[in-house]
Amino acid sequence: MPVWVVRGGSHGEHEDFALNESVVAIDFGLRQSVSDFPDRDALRANLQNAGKSTAAQLWRFANDIAIGDMIVLPRKAPKVVAVGRISGEYLYRPDLITAHRQHTRKVEWLATDIPRINFDPDLLHSLGGLMTVYQPRADNAESRIEKVVNGHISGIPSADMELDGDDDTPASDIDEQIEDRIARRIRERFSGVRLEYLVKNILDAQGYRALQTRSGPDGGIDVVAGKGDMGFGEPRLCVQVKSSGNPVGIPDYNRLQGSVKTFGADHGLLVSLGGFTREVQRENERSFFQIRLWDSGELVQRVLDAYDVLPLDIRVDIPLQDRKVLIEEV
Repeated sequence: MPVWVVRGGSHGEHEDFALNESVVAIDFGLRQSVSDFPDRDALRANLQNAGKSTAAQLWRFANDIAIGDMIVLPRKAPKVVAVGRISGEYLYRPDLITAHRQHTRKVEWLATDIPRINFDPDLLHSLGGLMTVYQPRADNAESRIEKVVNGHISGIPSADMELDGDDDTPASDIDEQIEDRIARRIRERFSGVRLEYLVKNILDAQGYRALQTRSGPDGGIDVVAGKGDMGFGEPRLCVQVKSSGNPVGIPDYNRLQGSVKTFGADHGLLVSLGGFTREVQRENERSFFQIRLWDSGELVQRVLDAYDVLPLDIRVDIPLQDRKVLIEEV
């Protein structure tokens, strides 16, 4: 069956609506049903100041997407991917005018928080188009995405592939593609205590005195850090580091909150290459002044900020040109 990408707004502003309502939904300013028009040309004639692409996307959304087709929603915040299957016919919802998402299709979401680094590079590349509604061009997209979904659900991320050499990445997506490559390299070269070591050195570069803790009954705390030469200053941090390719859930989040109190720290930092579940993201809004979350994207930015002063062995494992472009052949 076909695979369709339907975006949730240029800044991800409609993603929560799609996930909470179990739909994909678009707008384009059309205030009546696409079904009112006999063909695409009639639809386009009704859309003032809109080009062929807008009419085509609306038409395909209403008429070409079929029940059972796979839907991919690349999310902006956090930078993960949601995947589902279309479960209903096109429906125009005038009651959703305040949401600016009146053209809808029901979706059964299979997974809503798959880390981007779980996808093969060429497949991820094909999900980075500029249109709101389109079909990705990667070979065997459905079976490969389904493999990632099944691996995500079972807790076994799929294996990576090499880049296919495609060079037509949209200009607006270049930074995201670079971030994905660096995140992939971090996942390949840093796991377990090695990832803890990376985080410890990033904190050192930020002016903390950081220490990796010994394994044992420490409440899951991997690094402790404080400001100042001896680390006695504030803020004092408890850090939990997860290198798994799957999102961290509420149990680990709650454990970190408890450890902050146990260690007499001021704040907690939870680092996860696999990102975080939606429950953790919602809970963190209420704990904004206590806990910080670093997913793979945030970790990459911290690496870039501190790169020049990171230890040589880290820079050898993450070889960057001009502190930005990953040297792939190393």
